[in-house]
Amino acid sequence: MGLIMATYKKMYLTAYKYSLESKIQWIATAKLELCASSDEISALGNDLDPENPAVKQLQDRMRRLDTLEKQLDTQMQDYQTRLKMVEAELQSCDGAIDSAINTSFKY
Repeated sequence: MGLIMATYKKMYLTAYKYSLESKIQWIATAKLELCASSDEISALGNDLDPENPAVKQLQDRMRRLDTLEKQLDTQMQDYQTRLKMVEAELQSCDGAIDSAINTSFKY
């Protein structure tokens, strides 16, 4: 791979890496908000009579929040796996750039 192609690939991979890191951060923030919502719903449910129909609605909401949290966990794992692959490819590009520089500028 030539120096220009390796440099271009590195720029592309770096941008993709930042995009993945941003998505991972967004998911982490969303999970924190979900936990806060879940805690609030639990507190509301504890204050109500177990026979109250609102308790069933709160339990349904808790189940939906749990499902959403599992989906976010799966998505985060996918992004983290992609991030590891991109970082490995970036290291490969660095090696290709170093090799191209050494062969191009040897006298």
